[in-house]
Amino acid sequence: MQPVEIDGRAGEGGGQVLRTSLALAVALGVPVRVANVRAGRPKSGLLRQHLTGVRAAAVICGGDVRGAELHSTTVELWPGSVRGGHYRFAVGSAGSAALVLQTVLVPLLLAPEPSTLEIEGGTHNSMAPTFDFLEQSFLPQLRKLGASVELELRRPGFYPAGGGCIAARIEPCRAPRPLQLDQRGAPGRGRALIHLAHLPPSIAEREWRAIQRVVHWPSDRCEVVEHTSAAGPGNTVSLVLPFEHITAVFTGFGERRRASESVGHTVARAAARFQAQTAPVCEHLADQLLLPLALLAGGSFTTVEPTLHTRTNIDTIHRFLPGRIELLPADPGSAVFTVRGRQGG
Repeated sequence: MQPVEIDGRAGEGGGQVLRTSLALAVALGVPVRVANVRAGRPKSGLLRQHLTGVRAAAVICGGDVRGAELHSTTVELWPGSVRGGHYRFAVGSAGSAALVLQTVLVPLLLAPEPSTLEIEGGTHNSMAPTFDFLEQSFLPQLRKLGASVELELRRPGFYPAGGGCIAARIEPCRAPRPLQLDQRGAPGRGRALIHLAHLPPSIAEREWRAIQRVVHWPSDRCEVVEHTSAAGPGNTVSLVLPFEHITAVFTGFGERRRASESVGHTVARAAARFQAQTAPVCEHLADQLLLPLALLAGGSFTTVEPTLHTRTNIDTIHRFLPGRIELLPADPGSAVFTVRGRQGG
């Protein structure tokens, strides 16, 4: 069998092309060759988090991998059969543990046995799903698909120290169900979750005051979690917006030489923009849902205007499963995705 040929320069040209390609290759048992890996990024090729994802994909299926080395721009994977079990992967930097999980999660849902994972690296990274997003926004929707996945934050890991650990337990998804998500439902009580590691409490106070100036929440809606066990300093601010059928999570990241007020204001404005719309699925969750829907029982959801990142993900999925995803415009600024799942006919 000839490998599926993927050009990593396509679309937004980032690591998602590689991760989606690896996940599909393992899940479907077809070889893949990804050339020009991350060609759209200032530093192309495999960084540590991408290399860890490549090796993890090969390990869970006993596959043969080529090009699995730092800065490689071409990767080939010839997969075997995916198997459950206990796996431990370490990024070896502050690179995202969540993105390694993203590579192997759906294939392991299709394994015949349960799996447990320990992934060491960053747990609250910019340009990646944070642990809070996965736990509170993504996993509830995955469970609606019939998946049983539990996550635990063993240790937080912030950039640049890393050192965090996410643990996961994944049961085989033997009876997948289609997802239908076209409305948010009744709103719940929004809250702010501020993570702080080895930094002054005044940072959280300033971020919260900036948030309040935008969303006007009372003070009992803010929770500050101080992480004394973190390997290095770090700060994230998540606004959690629960609705009857969906929970949206928006996150800002503290950085050197960036005012705390700016972090709070920016994330609050993102949450306010979402609240002013009607589509239940934000752009980040849309990215996460496409792969499990395509490989499980499919379904449909309404989302905000799709990003280039999302459209690139669709194009990558269609290289393995042609025509499975249909995108139709809806209300101004929104769209409806209909996904014909592999196990749904």
